[in-house]
Amino acid sequence: MAVKIEWILICLILAILTFAYDFKVKNQDIHKSVKKSKNLEFYDISFSKVDTKRLISIVNAKYGVVSGNVLNAYSVVYKDTQIDKLMAKHAIFVDDYIYLEENVSVYKKDGFSCFTQKAIYDKRLSILSVPEKFIAKLNGNTLKGDSFEYYLKSKLLKASKIEASLEL
Repeated sequence: MAVKIEWILICLILAILTFAYDFKVKNQDIHKSVKKSKNLEFYDISFSKVDTKRLISIVNAKYGVVSGNVLNAYSVVYKDTQIDKLMAKHAIFVDDYIYLEENVSVYKKDGFSCFTQKAIYDKRLSILSVPEKFIAKLNGNTLKGDSFEYYLKSKLLKASKIEASLEL
């Protein structure tokens, strides 16, 4: 019982077509995943957000990566209309929020300053939240505590477990 050459060729052609189709589909999946993960990497850069009439905010960073709508930046200095200077070793910018980590310093034009290890700044509502221990200073007065929320527009500060040193 001999196998005809036609059957051998048909099986061989089907195997080649199956392998070629599988290879083509896998390559398309790789290209799709590369297109989705486009990153922008930068060194020593300034980002400015402007309106038709004025400068809204400036971000200076030594190094950063943009992935999707998230900016990871290192050695950051941020300024806007409410905050004179906001500095941190690492910051994550997501939509209207800035998540700050490591040696966070906040300075306002009215003399308010704050030092902590973590902070969250809501740019849209102008709220600075500090979930960790902090030291804040204003007009020679010192405030230490576990956490606070500072409403920058109304200048209202809500803190927990505070220890204050006031000059009268």
